[in-house]
Amino acid sequence: MANNAAIRVVVVTVPERLDQEWISRLAAEPEIARVDRVAATTAGVDLIQQTRPDLVIVDRDADQAEQMVRQVFTSLPTTICIAIIARVDTSILRRLVAVGARDVLGRPLQYAELIQSIRSLLATETDRRSRALIAFDGDRPRARGRLVVVISPKGGSGTTTIATNLAVGLRQVSASRVLLADCCLQFGDAGVHLNLWSKHTLVDLIDHLDDLDDAMISSVVQQHSSGTHVLLAPNTPDAAGDITGEQLSRVIDALLDRFSYVIADTWSFLDEVTATLVSRADDVLVVTTPEVPSLKNVKRFLEFIQREGLVHGKITLVINRFPSVDGIALDDVKQHLRHPIGANIPSEGRLVTHSVNRGIPVVLTHPESWVGQSLLKLAAHVAGEQVATLTLAPARPRSKGLAALIERRGLFGFARRES
Repeated sequence: MANNAAIRVVVVTVPERLDQEWISRLAAEPEIARVDRVAATTAGVDLIQQTRPDLVIVDRDADQAEQMVRQVFTSLPTTICIAIIARVDTSILRRLVAVGARDVLGRPLQYAELIQSIRSLLATETDRRSRALIAFDGDRPRARGRLVVVISPKGGSGTTTIATNLAVGLRQVSASRVLLADCCLQFGDAGVHLNLWSKHTLVDLIDHLDDLDDAMISSVVQQHSSGTHVLLAPNTPDAAGDITGEQLSRVIDALLDRFSYVIADTWSFLDEVTATLVSRADDVLVVTTPEVPSLKNVKRFLEFIQREGLVHGKITLVINRFPSVDGIALDDVKQHLRHPIGANIPSEGRLVTHSVNRGIPVVLTHPESWVGQSLLKLAAHVAGEQVATLTLAPARPRSKGLAALIERRGLFGFARRES
């Protein structure tokens, strides 16, 4: 590669290939300044347009790669695109080159071939590289973020587990700025699930509603090891009674101005605060489990919010711990709720319990497990990707050596963060 270069790379792949070895090796190259991994094409286009990288590597199937390369080349013709596809033939090569790909490589990828391609392309495109390295203008008006509310009218349905994994998963698949807001105001557990604690919480922002600038927000919001930002719930239950829906709405406004996604974990009461969040949400994930009490409450909840016109965004019904032993059948769930099931999170209690007890989301501890893949696909769905989020069987046998691999990579070693 060229000397003294500071090369910015975006890799657009799929959720199950986010952790490929060649991506990590590429990131370790001395001339590479940064490698962002994205598993959602919509989020990938947004990231590319904002950061203007030197190089985009599209690791998708041929049709998706063609569409992605065309979008990049049309908006940023100075950005080099390399496509990685399963089978390279003359027809596919011609199509990809026609829309702007500078090279097309086959899968499985040979790392030496990739590096040689990058060296060659950058050596002949130094003028394009210098223009592409212009830093993103921080004064440019920022697109307003999306508010995603995770809620269940039945306690114990796993909303916090889903919300924390969704936030971290969104950070992984979109490489966007993601914030998890713990809006379970009395007994919020998001900090426990992420092994975070701070004396600074939502209350600090409520107390300074007229001073919600970057400095104030950054002093209160915590950053998880995954890069996800977290706004913790109040440390004492009595503080919840002093927070109104209008106050929380002002905080949400300030956060949406600064983050691409704000994930709000909520409690099971449809009070003023929760109703405010639901009414403002771009996406509402309604969580249920395959048991009669949970299904009964969810049905009443869906009927109420639709009758009252409370929700203006998209509703996705997520059935957690399904399939599970002795759980109600999917057809019976659909018949009872009379609402399409948008996604399911399988029952893998051992992995999830281990994850929660360690304070590390399962999308990090066991990303290739069935539950890990389901949560990553849900994150990709929220990011606008067309993925199959309803899976009643694992896509492939899970590797027995995965836990050992993750252990070696240090994913169990995130330090507790305090401030």
